[in-house]
Amino acid sequence: MSYDVNNYSMDQALADDRNHVWHHITQHKPFEENDPLMIVEGKGMRVLDAKGKEYLDAVSGGVWTVNVGYGRESIANAVRDQLVKLNYFANSAGSLPGAMFAQQLIDKMPGMSRVYYSNSGSEANEKAYKIVRQIAHKKYGGKKHKILYRDRDYHGTTITALSSTGQLQRKDQYGPFTPGFVEFPHCSAYHSANGDHDDFGMQAAAAMEEVILREGADTVGAVVIEPITAGGGVIVPPKNYLKEVRRICDKYDILLHIDEVVCGLGRTGKWFGYQHFDIIPDIVTMAKGVASG
Repeated sequence: MSYDVNNYSMDQALADDRNHVWHHITQHKPFEENDPLMIVEGKGMRVLDAKGKEYLDAVSGGVWTVNVGYGRESIANAVRDQLVKLNYFANSAGSLPGAMFAQQLIDKMPGMSRVYYSNSGSEANEKAYKIVRQIAHKKYGGKKHKILYRDRDYHGTTITALSSTGQLQRKDQYGPFTPGFVEFPHCSAYHSANGDHDDFGMQAAAAMEEVILREGADTVGAVVIEPITAGGGVIVPPKNYLKEVRRICDKYDILLHIDEVVCGLGRTGKWFGYQHFDIIPDIVTMAKGVASG
């Protein structure tokens, strides 16, 4: 299907959107009387909607994605040049952009060594979970298969990614979920009765250890967390928390999986959020800003 963009009016576009597009996490009842918001152009940090209204995009594409801003002609030209040369080949084979990008990415991540490409944050986390499960089968007879996730953290919208998400509102009506995922308490000082103590970070990490011991450390393969909780409240971890989480994971032979889908690629002032806390993860997942949408 194709259309002539020069003869495709905004009124027609709004009508087609209203009638045929199913928007994410949006109530559609108002569209019976009102046009949906349609963003049609962007430059730098500002975008225009279909009615010509300008917005300062303070949420980077709506969901913390367009890290480098809009209208970057050098990027558009590089994409065009690659599409003309080779638009796709299965990742069972190598590619020049894939090799080059992997090397440049690993240069920003001391302690990491290899890149596995995927298509989204949800899929990246799913791949990480599959790695954990495969290790469990190869090394532990399948027993060390459980994955612990933190209350208030978000890891994606697929059924298994939601299984590891600590936000009940996002999970409502989508169960039953993938078994083997276990929640442990958040590290939000604001939401904790003990949050004003200097050692709260150690206490919060100890709460995670209690869940490991309750489940049986020989059944837990990984812990997945956001370095800074994003959609669950923009929660910066308390002092010493992530270093203690790393120590506990090492103690029980548990992989530490850091979800950098929101925090990664410079959003926190370093290349990755975990790099503020002097730790080296076993697995790092990313999306959104890594391709700027």
